[in-house]
Amino acid sequence: MILIVFDFDHTVVDGNTDVKILDVLGDKKDSIKYESSTGWTEHMRQIFVQCEKQGVTPADMISVLKELALTKGMRILFQTIRDSKDKIKVVIASDSNSWFIDVLLSHFEIKDIVDEVHTNPAEWNSNLLLLKRYTTNENCTRCPINMCKSEIVSNSATDDISAIIYVGDGSNDLCPVINLREKDIACPREGYSLSKKLDKVKVKCSVVKWSDAARIVDYLNKCLNIS
Repeated sequence: MILIVFDFDHTVVDGNTDVKILDVLGDKKDSIKYESSTGWTEHMRQIFVQCEKQGVTPADMISVLKELALTKGMRILFQTIRDSKDKIKVVIASDSNSWFIDVLLSHFEIKDIVDEVHTNPAEWNSNLLLLKRYTTNENCTRCPINMCKSEIVSNSATDDISAIIYVGDGSNDLCPVINLREKDIACPREGYSLSKKLDKVKVKCSVVKWSDAARIVDYLNKCLNIS
């Protein structure tokens, strides 16, 4: 089995769900400022409170989220995965939230090929989207307080996994990539922070940069032929 781990924002979708959702607030979104002292999850909680106060409904959020598109070539990569799904385990590790991701996986009709989603839990209470931290990270200094993606990869890599392909873009994807093995592959999106950081850090795994996710297909097929 091959384990493929995807980040979500700027990786699966060509944009950031947490930023995109601000469009539901119209002109009022410009008044919302991020306070780094409270952390990103708390920041999003406050945004959802503001959304409720402004009368934003789940349907309004769905409409805005559906304006996001899959990144270039991602549809081709997912079709390749679907064709060999019996040999591939698909995991999403994202600092977005469970409701956003569920909406978009259903919208893009790829929910059926995703085996696990590791993200911040979110559920509706009337018209308020309640958000919780995925976990409390007390051990990893590289990762944010709510999530260490190395831990997610480690827990997902069961004994039957012969190789890991990690597809991401952001700074919080560096930790799991550093911990990959020689036989694994890191696939950072070109022009984003993970790709730039990997230019300065030595890793054991192979590195395949992409601007079109279809480029990853050849490397996936090689892993499948070896496994």
